[in-house]
Amino acid sequence: MNKPHSDSNPQPAAPASADAEQAARVLDRLAEMAMERAEALHAASLAAIKAGDAAAVKDLEISLDRVARGVRRTLALKLHFAQKRQEMAQKAAAHARDRAEEKTQRRRQVARAVSCSISCDDSVGAEKGEALLADLWERLIEDEEIDAALSLAGHPLEEIVIHLCRDMGIHPDPAWLNPDYSGAKWSYGREAEDDEPGSESEAESKLWPETGPEQGRYFYFKGNQKIPPCWIDLFTEKRLDRPPWELKRRGR
Repeated sequence: MNKPHSDSNPQPAAPASADAEQAARVLDRLAEMAMERAEALHAASLAAIKAGDAAAVKDLEISLDRVARGVRRTLALKLHFAQKRQEMAQKAAAHARDRAEEKTQRRRQVARAVSCSISCDDSVGAEKGEALLADLWERLIEDEEIDAALSLAGHPLEEIVIHLCRDMGIHPDPAWLNPDYSGAKWSYGREAEDDEPGSESEAESKLWPETGPEQGRYFYFKGNQKIPPCWIDLFTEKRLDRPPWELKRRGR
């Protein structure tokens, strides 16, 4: 697999955080200087009042009022910058969460495509298939190169699927990345003896469940000469010992 790379025209790293910290320090110093001047003017004004120098008092009071307005503007600007920094931090955190969710979804897509490729390979027996499924999830989590590729939205998932399948010695079928792809040897839905009364819509579904936060989590493998029919949990890549709705009913 080609090593993942960023966009050809990457955006330069924004020094927003460092600039914000420097601006905050400058504003702090300006506020301190303004306060020192205000205190000096206040002391001089009190002295002029005590000396009865009305003209000096008037001039000092005007200067003090100007300095006070400057202090207020400085403090308001500092508060504005603090709010902006908080907004930037919140946006960065939200962006990181979105990237993490996208990466998780991409990992699940690859896991589905590779696990289905494993199960559709007639040369893979049940025992070997279980070992390959366990190895698959470990690779998706531990392999730094694959993990980096999953982090890049522009990196083709087909390449990751082919890379994993070839490493495992199985025939890759990237078409499984498409959630509507059923494959030649796969049958979605439930066997007749497993049908639950009053749930015909579920029996006809391609994946189970059809709605909700775990939509499409489970799929049914009709089986072949090597692997018996079974339900598989796409999230954990494990076979189930009973239909998924029975697990849900028992609270497992």
